[in-house]
Amino acid sequence: MAINKQKTKEIIEEIDQLFNQLVGNINPSIKVWIEKNLLGPAFEEIKKLIEDSRPPKMFLIGRSGHGKSSLINALANKHVAEVGDVKPTTYQSIPYLIKFEESYSSWEIIDSRGLFESTSPNSLSNIINDNIEENKKINKNNHISSKNDIEQILTEEIIKYKPDIIMHVISAPETRNLSNDLRLVSKMMTKLNKTLGYKIPLIIVLTKVDTLENPRHWPLENYPAKVGILKEILDYTSDEILTVSKTPIDLNELIKGYEIKDSEDITAIIPVCSLKDDIWNIETLIDFIGQKLPENAVLEFAQAQKRKKLLRKLSSSLIIRFSSIAGIVGLSPLPISDIIILTPMQILLVTLIGGLSCRKISKETFLEFLSASGITVASGFTFRAVAHQLVKLIPIAGSVISGTIASSGTYGIGKAAEAYFFEGKIKKPIQYKDEWQEYQNNIKQIENSKKLV
Repeated sequence: MAINKQKTKEIIEEIDQLFNQLVGNINPSIKVWIEKNLLGPAFEEIKKLIEDSRPPKMFLIGRSGHGKSSLINALANKHVAEVGDVKPTTYQSIPYLIKFEESYSSWEIIDSRGLFESTSPNSLSNIINDNIEENKKINKNNHISSKNDIEQILTEEIIKYKPDIIMHVISAPETRNLSNDLRLVSKMMTKLNKTLGYKIPLIIVLTKVDTLENPRHWPLENYPAKVGILKEILDYTSDEILTVSKTPIDLNELIKGYEIKDSEDITAIIPVCSLKDDIWNIETLIDFIGQKLPENAVLEFAQAQKRKKLLRKLSSSLIIRFSSIAGIVGLSPLPISDIIILTPMQILLVTLIGGLSCRKISKETFLEFLSASGITVASGFTFRAVAHQLVKLIPIAGSVISGTIASSGTYGIGKAAEAYFFEGKIKKPIQYKDEWQEYQNNIKQIENSKKLV
């Protein structure tokens, strides 16, 4: 299962009802204050994460036969795109809306026509008859006539689709011969980013690494000579062709690729093998894409294939945001003495963390965490009954809730839920008290350093 927008909406409605039940006899001014400063911001965070989420858009460019279609299939982990051995299979850009129904998610991947083709797709004759405007960009030999035409066509397509990520796909054995392709796309992206007013991350994906040296020498890590060849290609691409500074994505395995820090257009160089039975380093590429996507495109990207690493990052971010919101309770104009007021937020947080771990968004998911924490709740429970049990997880000293207690308690419950749902570990919220304090101290140091600048 996964996070479902409709189920999330239903849970939010139940949480809202729970809040109204818990504050029945509370000072009306405190109720209004809590709704405005605690529940309101918490619901807004959920809206940004879930209701505003959308499919990620990824745009692939490169020569035909270099593995764009195979890469699409490898990324999606299922057959989506037609694979052609030599001849181009696409003339105009083809958008694929890939649905992952069990995960309530979709991706949009745009496969562009191959660069610098001397032959046209099998379906070109039909396209020529139907598309006069596109014919103007093709000469009598049925291929795009100049680099300027290529740059113009790609620029128009990218502006049309507004992708979140662009991947320039190049067959690893052909890298040295296609240095002009790399320079052309780099130059095009520099101008395009200036035109758009923002930077679209560009990842150079080196495909077909299995065909380096002897194709039978696989898996790659078992053949040092092949590893050395790939390392040389990566260094040549970054140092000689693109002349950029690089940082290994994985310090333990340098051949996993480089992140580029000082380029206006290129974000990374990542080698892969997209063959169905010999998939290699696709996980690195997927993780890197997830890091560079806009916030509203990350959920559907990560949830589509249950990418726990990316989903846990979303979970950790949500915990910090909810904990910071809970800390605002210390600013209440009137003292709040009952910590149960915070439980609607905390129940919602735990339930969402369960959803991000690919469980069902439901009361049962929250109950699973509560039971694992040693708290027994009778069958047929309500959120109101659970709220009183949840308080047992937060140690309190004194009669008035402080911002520190509220934030650290919420953080502890969130992290304990995260440890349980993502790792199957049982931890007490109090174990995270120092971790939250350290986080807050780091934030204060950053804020103070900004003031000094």
